[in-house]
Amino acid sequence: MTHVLRALLYCMWVYLIAVVRPNIVSRRYIRNDTFTDKFLNINPTVTYKVVSLRACLSLCSVHGSCFGYHVTTSVCSVYNTCQEKDITSDETGWVYYETVINCDNGWMKYNGHCYFRNTTKMSQPEAMNTCNLYGGYLVEIDDEEENAWITQTLLKDVYCSDKYNCTTWSGANDINTEGVFIWEHSGSPAIFTNWERTNPNNYQDPLEAKDCVDIFFDGEWNDRPCDMLAAFVCEK
Repeated sequence: MTHVLRALLYCMWVYLIAVVRPNIVSRRYIRNDTFTDKFLNINPTVTYKVVSLRACLSLCSVHGSCFGYHVTTSVCSVYNTCQEKDITSDETGWVYYETVINCDNGWMKYNGHCYFRNTTKMSQPEAMNTCNLYGGYLVEIDDEEENAWITQTLLKDVYCSDKYNCTTWSGANDINTEGVFIWEHSGSPAIFTNWERTNPNNYQDPLEAKDCVDIFFDGEWNDRPCDMLAAFVCEK
């Protein structure tokens, strides 16, 4: 087989993957047409000019869970996640693929992650360890949309006359620096917050360490001692 013929067959193979079978690029990735011919105004994890869609996929396997491939320029942009809120304009040529997520029985899928609310009341450290046993971590909430989804989906059947008696642990705390809340699993700062209007209020009683963050059934946040017992949400 000549080099020219081999190259021709390879190009035909790439074409079949990208065009004829547009939704299938591998067992792990599926095309998301929501972002087709769109430009995402977020910083990619990596951006390279690649030789094929398959090469872009291999980059995504290492650097993120979503990637965009420009069929004309062969530019590959890899992202941690692709979200509709990040679409800012049209740009012909972009095709996006995301990781296929199959959640275990009882877990619910949202934006490329799986979530589960455990109703067994535990301290935050105990809840954290339990999530680790499930292969996950205590939930980390990145934005208003995720907080709303958790409230409307995982907390929709939660109610009590005193909302402090039926809270749900998240993975945030300010154990290291008072008032500076971070997500325990990733170590990243809690940039988005949804505090109940009187919280966080550890400053009112500095002798009581309210270092961990739980969530009321209405989606608002509260700081309280980490050894308090509450239900919890795991994410993976």
